[in-house]
Amino acid sequence: MLTNDQLAAFAKELVEAAEQENIVLRALGGIAIFIVSPSIATHPTLQRSFKDVDFVAAHKHFDALVELFAAHGAVLRSREHLQIKFDKEGNEIELSDTNFREDYSLDLSPRLKLTSSTLPLSDLLLIKLQRKQFHEKDIQDSIGLLLDHRVAREESEEQISHAYIAQLTRADWGRFHTVYDNTITLESIFPKYLEPEEAQLVWRRIELIQGEMDRQPKSVGWMVRQFARKPSQVPR
Repeated sequence: MLTNDQLAAFAKELVEAAEQENIVLRALGGIAIFIVSPSIATHPTLQRSFKDVDFVAAHKHFDALVELFAAHGAVLRSREHLQIKFDKEGNEIELSDTNFREDYSLDLSPRLKLTSSTLPLSDLLLIKLQRKQFHEKDIQDSIGLLLDHRVAREESEEQISHAYIAQLTRADWGRFHTVYDNTITLESIFPKYLEPEEAQLVWRRIELIQGEMDRQPKSVGWMVRQFARKPSQVPR
């Protein structure tokens, strides 16, 4: 099994190798967050061992990437239409198409070139927050991102865009409440993971996300579901 640092180095190595072939490959998930959030390495409460590395790329590049992964020591284990799995010294390496599918779908194709090595910070955070089962690893990763990076309207390599998150949740009632509920969960358990001053910083950043989500005008479908499911919370 590779260490966290070795997995992170392997992820960056593959991204750089793909770039040499004019292929846009990006890391996501826990290792990607480990790469962009240095506080994880200094906070024992945020640390965990990673067993896999997840990548995303356009489906048209899959054949070329199978060869590239093999050249870097990854052994092919299974291949489906939109997902390929490899093994690297006991660690699972997974390559998926840009149409991310978990609890809620997310089209990542127009966003791969916004940042280098990993998905944009906003997507890394949103993928965690939109999970219906918000496990401790998701909590740790979300806190790491929010501790190390500003939250503002604009998108940048080192900044989380609350406007992007709010725009994606405004038309999807289920995603809105999953994300919002998970931010409330984060606020309730900060003392377990952070010092008081750090908790205040992350709390303020979450408030920016929640505030923008509240302010965004909602779709008709969103309002109908809100009225049916949570009439006492219908926006005025």
